[in-house]
Amino acid sequence: MFFANEENRKVLADFLHVAELMSIADEVRKERLHSTGIIVDSIRKSPEDWDERCSFNIEHIGDSFLGDLKNFNASKPDSIDLLYIMSYRFLCEFDFFMGAGKELTWELRQIKNAIQYGGAEMNDLERSQIIYASYVMPANIIKDFLNNPNVAAFKDFEQKKSEVEKLKEQWDKELEAKKTETDNLKDKLEEYKTGFNFVGLYQGFSSLVEKKKNESRWLLGSLIVMGFLILAPVSLKVFYPDFPRIDQEGLSGLDGFIGSASLISIEIILIYFFRVILLNHRSVKTQIMQIELRQTLCQFIQSYADYSAKIKEQDAVALEKFENLVFSGLLSDPEKLPSTFDGLKQIGDFIKTMKGS
Repeated sequence: MFFANEENRKVLADFLHVAELMSIADEVRKERLHSTGIIVDSIRKSPEDWDERCSFNIEHIGDSFLGDLKNFNASKPDSIDLLYIMSYRFLCEFDFFMGAGKELTWELRQIKNAIQYGGAEMNDLERSQIIYASYVMPANIIKDFLNNPNVAAFKDFEQKKSEVEKLKEQWDKELEAKKTETDNLKDKLEEYKTGFNFVGLYQGFSSLVEKKKNESRWLLGSLIVMGFLILAPVSLKVFYPDFPRIDQEGLSGLDGFIGSASLISIEIILIYFFRVILLNHRSVKTQIMQIELRQTLCQFIQSYADYSAKIKEQDAVALEKFENLVFSGLLSDPEKLPSTFDGLKQIGDFIKTMKGS
């Protein structure tokens, strides 16, 4: 920001105010001061635009230009001539960077043409400055522009573009390879996930079957104890015919009948409990057999989750009996157990389907 600076804008305004009050007898310098005033007034009204388009002259004569404006003295003719030349340089650069389809205002264009082609009143130094500003300065501006480090980077654009394209192609290949590797890992993880799911199911069945086996051992021990208790009274009666005896003369009549009835009642109760324990033992053995069957099925059905979807697209009930067998609740009554061959038939169909796919 140069002309848009508040202090510099004040310098421009003060110059215009002083120039307006000046009375100059020399018509040539009066016209030069008038033309300079129009250019300075345009700068004052649009300082941002002049800052943007006049960077070359701001860098080289900007401070001198503002200093001469600030210290302007109409009594010194050279002061008017110097400002006239410098303002023309700024006008030429401003016009040079106007852009396609844009032109100076009519007033500024008239001033530029009058200065450029009205060299009759100029001395050699002034004329050389006008020629420089009109023809040489644009070339110097282009030279500085092309030698700018930021612009010089575009010279290697094609080379950099080729390198970037090669690098992109290399990255694409690496990304494709990584994607393929990632997809393979994903497939492996899916297999491991399915496998671990069935391992977890198998371990659950193992834990359950171990509990049932412990329960079966306790029931078997209870059966043995109950068997001894059932045989104990009978053994006593066999080896001791007078058992039970209340006195030396033994039992007779009604008392004997009551004693025998009590013994028979005890036997019946013991036999009843023996039967209850026996039924529970048979039930637990049946449940162990069902759990072990499920464990056997889980050992070779690792890919069930993947293949079941394909199989069910062809036949929705293809694995229905198999699933009912594996995931159904445990039955306590052996008479109600599903046929083992139903499950085996579905397993055989499942294996044939896998071989065909």
